[in-house]
Amino acid sequence: MFVRYFTLAEANACIPELERIIRHLQSLLSEMEEKLNRLREEKERARKAGVRVDASTFFAQEAELDFLKLEAQSHINRIKEMGAVLQDIHSGLVDFPALVDGQEVLLCWRLGEPSVQYYHGLTEGFVGRKPVPPEWLKESPPGQPGAQG
Repeated sequence: MFVRYFTLAEANACIPELERIIRHLQSLLSEMEEKLNRLREEKERARKAGVRVDASTFFAQEAELDFLKLEAQSHINRIKEMGAVLQDIHSGLVDFPALVDGQEVLLCWRLGEPSVQYYHGLTEGFVGRKPVPPEWLKESPPGQPGAQG
């Protein structure tokens, strides 16, 4: 089901890059929302003023939005390539697939947290987050997060 399984240490090693990517994604998202709102307002003003609009009228603004979408998608793809699962850009929520005693779980991290401190089952989601047990903080013994078995 997943590209790879992470140990707790491997997930934590991804955090610096994820912080950079997610902050950039949040900035891109904010910029896209701003530009989209401005474009909608301009289109509405043109419609109300009876201005003739053709395909080229708003081409530059629409092209900018398309470029921002492509840039955002490339960052999202980078997270996928890492093997992590981006759950929410706004909150910076990321899951890392792991195996615990042969059971698939998701190590759970959110932007602003210093390290991966929670996990949940595949269907539990964020509300089902539980603290990582202290024994998982050791160097991935057999049966712990990410240990191959």
